[in-house]
Amino acid sequence: MPQTPAHAKLRSRAIVLLVGVPAIALHDLFTFLGINGNDAWLATAASVAILCAIAHLANSALDHRAENPDDRDLELQIADLCRRDGLLAVQVAPDANVKAYLPNGSLVLIRCGSADHETHPLDLHDFIGTAHHNHQADIPVFVALHGFTTEARRFARHHGIVLLDRPRLWQWQQGHGLSTLVGTTH
Repeated sequence: MPQTPAHAKLRSRAIVLLVGVPAIALHDLFTFLGINGNDAWLATAASVAILCAIAHLANSALDHRAENPDDRDLELQIADLCRRDGLLAVQVAPDANVKAYLPNGSLVLIRCGSADHETHPLDLHDFIGTAHHNHQADIPVFVALHGFTTEARRFARHHGIVLLDRPRLWQWQQGHGLSTLVGTTH
């Protein structure tokens, strides 16, 4: 997901603390062990370099996971967002991904598209059948990280499917409620 400037600044400060505090502790440890002067600073610098490498690898892995969740991770993230927004009886359903109720009783059915390409009308056609015929959903929502073709967007408008692409999902993760996104995605 895209980072805001405030997020990047906070992240930089956290990294400085995570590296700076251990560096001071390492230098003190080396001094305690009898490694003094330049040798203590060289040992500290080497240790900090290793810590930085580990932090970078961990950070890269977390960024990759956030940007490219597997199907199950995405379903669980969507379910958590539904709970955060006050939806009720949230469950991960095998044929719909996430099923939840708005406080007014409306059934929201969310399909998490797992395709590694833009979603096409045929993908939405299969979903709308499940949403209306199998679940009697009031609000069908289709999430696709790789976006939607123009034809898919047209199909969704015609059939009342709410589309959430990566930017809309990011807005939802940043605190925009699902009810707000449902009203602005058509």
